[in-house]
Amino acid sequence: MDELEKNNPDIFSKNLELREGLYIFLELDEKNEGCSLKNIDSDGNIHSEDIQVFDKNAEWNPFFERCLKIQTNSIPVSNAKIFNPNKKIYNVSCSPFTLCFNKKNFIKYDKEVLISELKEQYFKIAEQYINKEKEEHVKWFHCFREFMLEQFPDFITKRKEYEDLKAGATINVYLKNPSIDDFKETHEAYLKEKVFNKEKYNLTFNDTIYGISDSLSLFQDKKPFLQHQTAPLKYNFRVQGSDAMKLWKFFQMQKNRQLPNPMPVFVDKPELNDRVVSLYNNEGKKAYSEIVRELIENHQVDLQNYYLIFFHNGYKKSRVVDLDFVPVFKYHLNGLQLQEMFPLGGKLRNLSVKNVFDFQNNVINKVFNNQLVQNTKNNGLWLRYFDDLEVKPEYGLTDTIYHLLYKYRKAIYDYVYKSRHQEITCRMFDEMVLLSVLDDIAHDEEGDKNFSIKQKLNIWFSLYNHFNNQHKNREDMASKIPELMEKCRKVAHHGENLSEDPAEFAFAAGQLIYYLLDQSESSNKSHALLEPFLQKSKTELLQDSISNTINTYKHAINFGKGRFERLSKEVLAYETNVNIKKLQRYLLAGYFADSVIYEKNENQ
Repeated sequence: MDELEKNNPDIFSKNLELREGLYIFLELDEKNEGCSLKNIDSDGNIHSEDIQVFDKNAEWNPFFERCLKIQTNSIPVSNAKIFNPNKKIYNVSCSPFTLCFNKKNFIKYDKEVLISELKEQYFKIAEQYINKEKEEHVKWFHCFREFMLEQFPDFITKRKEYEDLKAGATINVYLKNPSIDDFKETHEAYLKEKVFNKEKYNLTFNDTIYGISDSLSLFQDKKPFLQHQTAPLKYNFRVQGSDAMKLWKFFQMQKNRQLPNPMPVFVDKPELNDRVVSLYNNEGKKAYSEIVRELIENHQVDLQNYYLIFFHNGYKKSRVVDLDFVPVFKYHLNGLQLQEMFPLGGKLRNLSVKNVFDFQNNVINKVFNNQLVQNTKNNGLWLRYFDDLEVKPEYGLTDTIYHLLYKYRKAIYDYVYKSRHQEITCRMFDEMVLLSVLDDIAHDEEGDKNFSIKQKLNIWFSLYNHFNNQHKNREDMASKIPELMEKCRKVAHHGENLSEDPAEFAFAAGQLIYYLLDQSESSNKSHALLEPFLQKSKTELLQDSISNTINTYKHAINFGKGRFERLSKEVLAYETNVNIKKLQRYLLAGYFADSVIYEKNENQ
């Protein structure tokens, strides 16, 4: 935080939005020994350049720019730590030189209450944070307080700009004389004290106060089931006020979406931290993948030795859901390429898999029906690695995808963002894709899952050996499928026999099942009809199901010494004791591959 502020003093107000409402600057006449205001005449009218209304139609100008900087340096730590905790009328700012409030709170009370709350609460607390060693701070504060207590309610209610404001708008009154540094100084004095959770947890050591950071710890005194009952210490750790203040600023930036998510924090290259924040705020690189790509490809930076922080905006206090050290980040994935073993009109070739983010977006996200990573309105990405999920079949988040995400998304996150490529095994990848394909088949009620299923099968078999960290002799499905297709073609066209390889039987059975189900005269043909065949575990049971299906559609089949008969003879007469469910990938491949029965040759 020190480095960010040193390199870019305006970083905390970068890309923030100004509150909608009325903005007024009061300027003291410092040449006068009293507390007269320079910009208010004898009739109570304020100079036009010192009062403006900001709404969605307002044009941005230097006036609003200064207001935004003051707003950033007067924001309360929380609603519980404002200067007016009694009736909470003046709850929008915490600064001895500002008074900000919502109109709807202001109009609830009569003038006496409004003055009393200012006198007995707001200014009594605000006075604690002025620098009493600076004469100007003391004078500014007392004059500002004097005007507010004696004139402000009447002054503000006579303004037409105030009358025209909506009830939900804010009124923001700023003292014009202090510089932004003066606002920052008083605000940091307030932060240094209020960023601790509770005063009773504080300890003093060598005249320095140490306490529990309010940004990191949410105490559950009244919720025993949320307490860490078995922790060796009652409190996790204490920090001194200056560090607690930096923590608050850090999380405030994250809350204001001024930091990327996830975010790398480099240990020995602080200039990279500044570059990351600059890319995100100044150059519009909203996705983490864009920031990494910019650093690696355009700045030739090797990403290593950094902490990776993942935030969750749904949490009230500490929004860190994952924090880990990354010694080396592996960006490129060499040699990965998707192949169309199951034709999709060339669309699969447009999905690049050159780096880990391509793998996340174009491979894994497709397997999870695009439910793991989603595009947002501001051209960023919504990463759902740590979100609470809810089953929504209409959007593709079925029960199966729901359980797969909860089971494997942390391993995928570690693979992509921490370069822990050992986290995903071939067995895990098989289960992800197979269950996702079977789920598509089960939900193919309208016959609209064909593209999704073929895309997933292509992904599965193209990357079948990419996670080869368990089985060293794992076959190459990318070359196996064309071999099975050619063998099946020879059986159907030329009457060859199936070999003893059970994969040939399963693939040929898939071809046969597709041809049979294609004979259905239903207007909405569905791959869901394949599901009963996939439930068979024994060869004889699968062959019986195929025989029954032949009997069902025999009226639509022209029997003769053709391809269907040759393929049927081999499939129905085949003998093997292998569990058919272990051959499901071959049966699916045969079913969704181009049909050899429908193929044309030179004479037909």
